[in-house]
Amino acid sequence: MQVVRVEQSQALNTLKRVGADEVGYKIMAQKAQMYYFALHNLEYIPSAILKQEALSIGAEYATPREQILYEGKKMGLLIANKSQLKRLITKLSAQDFGLKHLATALKSHIQTHTECEAKIMAIVNVTPNSFYAPSRKNAKEAIERIYELLEESVAYIDIGAASSRPGSELIESSDEIARLREVCAEIDSKRLYKKARFSIDTYNPQTAEFALKSGFTIINDVSGFSNPQMAQVNAAFGASAIIMHSKGTPKTMQTLTNYEDFFGEIDRFFADKIEEVLRAGGKEIILDVGFGFAKNDAQNLALVNHLAHFKHFGYPLLLGASRKNTLGQITGKQAQERLAATLALHLLGVQNGASILRVHDSKEHSDALKVYYALQNNALEQGIL
Repeated sequence: MQVVRVEQSQALNTLKRVGADEVGYKIMAQKAQMYYFALHNLEYIPSAILKQEALSIGAEYATPREQILYEGKKMGLLIANKSQLKRLITKLSAQDFGLKHLATALKSHIQTHTECEAKIMAIVNVTPNSFYAPSRKNAKEAIERIYELLEESVAYIDIGAASSRPGSELIESSDEIARLREVCAEIDSKRLYKKARFSIDTYNPQTAEFALKSGFTIINDVSGFSNPQMAQVNAAFGASAIIMHSKGTPKTMQTLTNYEDFFGEIDRFFADKIEEVLRAGGKEIILDVGFGFAKNDAQNLALVNHLAHFKHFGYPLLLGASRKNTLGQITGKQAQERLAATLALHLLGVQNGASILRVHDSKEHSDALKVYYALQNNALEQGIL
């Protein structure tokens, strides 16, 4: 007899190789998918009901010991596999005390979404003051960089002409367009948009419209579509909207890191902005949790650790932590020396649900993703386990 411990991330791949019939695979696959939910501010009575219902179907709900006496913190950790969770949702849907709402929230987290390999969004800054000095380009240099990226076959190229580094001032659309004019003309005249999707990184609707007329198909608005006109422009061109969470402006955002309910506030922000974009006629949405924008180091890391939380919206998730300050705080290194830290964090982000990585270093990320997916897909493990 031989016993080999299989990691949870590889359980489904191993289950496939076992060769169970299709119906059996679907049933057992749900038992292999584990979910963990931290619940806060659930009153004592519904908490007691939840614990009872969870135990009845083989799941667990851990609470502070004091809750036995209806005291202590109103928090708990729900632990269940997908099969158990479906049964628990049915049970909670018949309960009062707010448990119907909990059932709805849990259900949103187990909806089936199409999974695909993460793609790279390469950064091109047509700016003189972006925080990472090697990324700063004039128009000619930016065009050269675009052709390099097309040779690499990157999926997305994100071009911006206004720095959003902490403390930076907002600039006028006319200044952005002046920096972008030559770049956009090259993309349009050479039909480069046939080879990759171009994203315009701007908070000005006029700049977005200018770029979309040149073949860009994505609006990446670091202000989270704070200007109502942006949603209108997005809809008019049938573009994709990257909704990024932030507060304030780049000049003020790092003074706005206090949250009463961190994940809840971001959830509500996304829900409101998604509704706004869809109501204007938008079709395709990508969510960006806004790593480094109105968040401290602990909050940034929490977002990456629990990125999968935001999959309940049903939209692709973008993560952009490339060389940012939090990585410098952890490693003690300047932006030029943060590549390894960036790769480590971004790969964890992919593992936790990121569909797009916004990066300065496209080749290195491409290699890292190739290794990551070789491990995930077990292509080299046949006949070993």
